[in-house]
Amino acid sequence: MLLMIDMNKTKGFTLLELLITLAIVAIVVSVGVPSFRGIIMDNRLVTQTNQFVRSINLTRSAAVRYQRNAILCVSANYNAAVPTCSAGTDWSNGWIIWVDKDRDLATDANEIISVFGPLADSTTFTSLAVSQFSYSARGFLVAGDDLSVCDSRSGETGRLIRVNPTGRTHISTQGCS
Repeated sequence: MLLMIDMNKTKGFTLLELLITLAIVAIVVSVGVPSFRGIIMDNRLVTQTNQFVRSINLTRSAAVRYQRNAILCVSANYNAAVPTCSAGTDWSNGWIIWVDKDRDLATDANEIISVFGPLADSTTFTSLAVSQFSYSARGFLVAGDDLSVCDSRSGETGRLIRVNPTGRTHISTQGCS
């Protein structure tokens, strides 16, 4: 029983098979990448929204824990040794959480609870009128407001964070322009 092998036959792909395979891969990638970009941007908005809601909850918890007013406010100098609140309503610049332990209405180094830096460049995070949220020692919010989180896309891709006077938050989708 003699086994004969034809040495003239080669194994592998022809140039035509390789070109067809690359064309199919290119089509699949060109269809899949744009939708994947949308998923990433949606995930970024949800993450940033949840980060702010966690900040609201942390502020309320700190007010009750320390039995003092706790403030969540916009901060333009979040990276300073002792960051301070600013009067703007652009929350995308960063924010701080602090407890007014000595009741002097000024931030001190030992009063800072948490500091958050700016959001991604393409994200806008604004309030209509509020530059800070202040919780009383009992955990009640002094005044509520709505904040909108949008990115560079238009349509119903943004998030609306509604903070009511009791301090509870509600998140919904909103249109961005």
